[in-house]
Amino acid sequence: VDSCIVAHDLLPFWREERAAIGDDRPISTYTVGMVNSPDVMAAKAMVDALGGEKHVQHNIRSFTPDEVFDLIPKIVYHMETYEAELIRSAIPNWLLAERAAQDVKMVLTGEGADELFAGYLYFQDAPSPRHAQNELRRIYGMLGNINLHRTDRMTMAHGLEARVPFLDTEFTRLAMSIDPSRKMVDREAVMTNSRGREKTFLRELFEGPNDNGHSIPRPVLWRAKAMQCEGVGEDWVSILQRKVSSLVSDAEMADAHITYPVNTPHTKEELYYRRIYDENFHGLEHVVKPWEGGGRAMGAAWKSDMYTREGLKNTNLLSHSLQQKAAFSTTTSSSRSFSTAAQSVEGPAVSIQNFDMEAYNAALESGYSDFEASLTLGGDDRSLIKTDVRTNKYHIKPVPIENTSVFRGSCTGNPPTQRGYDAAMELFAKLEGLEGKDLCSAVQAVYDDHRSRLSALLNLPEGTEVVLCPSGSDAEYIPIAIARALKGDDVHITNGITQLSEIGAGSAPAAVGKYFSTHVPLVGRLSGEREVLSGFENLGGITVSARDNEGNVVDAATEMDNFAEEAFARGAYPIIHGVFGGKTGLRDSKMAPSLEGGDKSLSVVDACQGRFSTDELHEWLNQDSLVLFTASKFYQAPPFCGAVLIPKGVADKLRGTPAPQPHTMFDAEGLGGFLTEKEMPPCLQSWGEMLGQERRSNVGLALRWEAGLAGMEALSHVPDDVRIAAVDNWAGTVSNMVNGEDNLDAWCTERSIVSIRVQKGDGWLSMSELRDLYRWMSMDVSGLVPDATAEEKEALSQSTYIGQPVHVSDSHAIVRIALGVESLVSYLDDSNSTLQEDQAVVKKLAAIGKHFATLKDSGH
Repeated sequence: VDSCIVAHDLLPFWREERAAIGDDRPISTYTVGMVNSPDVMAAKAMVDALGGEKHVQHNIRSFTPDEVFDLIPKIVYHMETYEAELIRSAIPNWLLAERAAQDVKMVLTGEGADELFAGYLYFQDAPSPRHAQNELRRIYGMLGNINLHRTDRMTMAHGLEARVPFLDTEFTRLAMSIDPSRKMVDREAVMTNSRGREKTFLRELFEGPNDNGHSIPRPVLWRAKAMQCEGVGEDWVSILQRKVSSLVSDAEMADAHITYPVNTPHTKEELYYRRIYDENFHGLEHVVKPWEGGGRAMGAAWKSDMYTREGLKNTNLLSHSLQQKAAFSTTTSSSRSFSTAAQSVEGPAVSIQNFDMEAYNAALESGYSDFEASLTLGGDDRSLIKTDVRTNKYHIKPVPIENTSVFRGSCTGNPPTQRGYDAAMELFAKLEGLEGKDLCSAVQAVYDDHRSRLSALLNLPEGTEVVLCPSGSDAEYIPIAIARALKGDDVHITNGITQLSEIGAGSAPAAVGKYFSTHVPLVGRLSGEREVLSGFENLGGITVSARDNEGNVVDAATEMDNFAEEAFARGAYPIIHGVFGGKTGLRDSKMAPSLEGGDKSLSVVDACQGRFSTDELHEWLNQDSLVLFTASKFYQAPPFCGAVLIPKGVADKLRGTPAPQPHTMFDAEGLGGFLTEKEMPPCLQSWGEMLGQERRSNVGLALRWEAGLAGMEALSHVPDDVRIAAVDNWAGTVSNMVNGEDNLDAWCTERSIVSIRVQKGDGWLSMSELRDLYRWMSMDVSGLVPDATAEEKEALSQSTYIGQPVHVSDSHAIVRIALGVESLVSYLDDSNSTLQEDQAVVKKLAAIGKHFATLKDSGH
């Protein structure tokens, strides 16, 4: 509301001034938020009310919770604080300032209005005008430590100046002299978005038109006050909190009062921020002035149930009529449409569920075709296209890369290969126009075909069965459910995970039954505070890191042996993991077997990278290990498509076993949010009956598996020994290329993944610095380094895609060059041409490393 008031009153002055010099350019405005968030949709309506794009150039910076998670260390560093409420609000401020700084040097904001006019929702509980006025004085006095501190730090971090017209000294004096009884907040008015709600006095001042005849739309003017961390998306804060909390152990939390005796963290979120602060500003914890009680509202002289330390309790209060209504239908329909105040988009050619429309429309809005948008369906937040950059969080598009680009990032996420794209498009054409029972029958036939082809391509032993999954992360739920089926719900299940920092970030939370993403494939965006899948409660487990602080490999096999023995001693049932190829290709030294055919323990081999031989796979299956596999790493399917391979011995036991209890495990808040009956093999028919109560089809997953199988089939004629020899030769040659550059080091080479550290002075580039490098690798940055040589500029102009950075030790992180199926096929056909591409990647890495400071200073 406050920023809308500023724009509403500023625009007439802007137009008058511009007209005097013959300049009719629109004024620039900026909004940050998730798709369909309260702030974004209100801003769009406000732009329309001010005359649309003729008068206003509106720039929206969209984001996802996973994207901002990676920004937290930067935010804490620049903010120089560990105050949780402040950090939450600073995150969208950073994104907004980053975007605005690309165009302008100064912006006006609405800061201060809430402190002058009682704009926060907890004022509805103020017992008297005197209490309200005293509270306004208190929070106004904190502006320098909180709101203005945030605004100044986040804008100046990007060379941007923010000005705050509400805090003009004369205006402040006038506002604070108003009878505080006129600022009192009525609880009922808050619930009904009507006169008497918070900041009514201010809202009433701007109900009329401005000098251009434009008025603020009523849903905008009378919408609920949302702190910036809330208005950008009602549920993203809870998602962020779940993520950071998962990175803090119970033991750390229990010792927080010892580790941090000054301003002791009260929640895992607070401890996570405090840990980052301490890494940068150890010994300066006393400098920070956090809110009393952990938040703005908790320091008031009265009690309010509106807020806790974690933020606003009921974020539904923030929703308004301009937002697209959330749809969680789990049934197919013959017709779908999606509309906002600004646009109307017809539904996809293949009938899908309402809950898929966010991904579909984000892709369409980014300019992709109906088929390309469908490739993003039925996944999690990692598949969502960010409309401002037209890629997902891995900088990947749902189209093949240009022929002039080089791709060596198969260990992270893949754009579709041309081969996979064509195969998936052919399948899409067959499904196009189907709906209801016809679509369900067609998708069932597709999945049956996929299981058959996958079994043949992997040469699976007879009796091995295949569960298809949206990704390797949610595949982790299947072993838990199998354990429940084998042992019943009265036996405590505990899960041991290895290579914590080098497996997918979602694997560890999924292994104890937790959600790992902001989105669920068959439900859509998560809402509320639910952390654990229904039916997956009360699971235990441990995690074992891949490496110690110095980068040395941890003996995970011994750790798992000890974990299993401890579980047996207390009568628990252990699920024992071994990882065969993590992010750096690291392989645990032993893949434990399932004991007594799964009756005593269950073994899981995480082979999601797909970098194994047939003999190795057979060895695992013959010892009754479940194997997690994906076609979206080495075999280059678009993100993502996974599978669980169930060995014959375990499959035979499951065949005669009823679906595990509790049956809520198969509801939409359990496995039903991830799987339908179509992805289930015959041995899990009883599960399929529980999952098949709604008519649903994950079309996107079918398309992605079709693309992945095309990649597997391209290599199926090559014997294992020939493939292994080619990979070894490639890896050795590329490692030598890397070590031939003065500022690069092939830190470790594991099969088809070469992990590289990049020198910076006497040390190495850090994780945050490598994130910048990773982004620059896919861009032409030759124009940003004027002092580069001609050879370096040629390298810097090349678009190359590599594996994301990985933190491997306290001294450095690494990036990765990874061979995928297409580059291996190319290497087998013409090794010299393939190695020339690898040389281009290495040269660009070296050039970016050499000119890192210049590129960083460019702000690009």
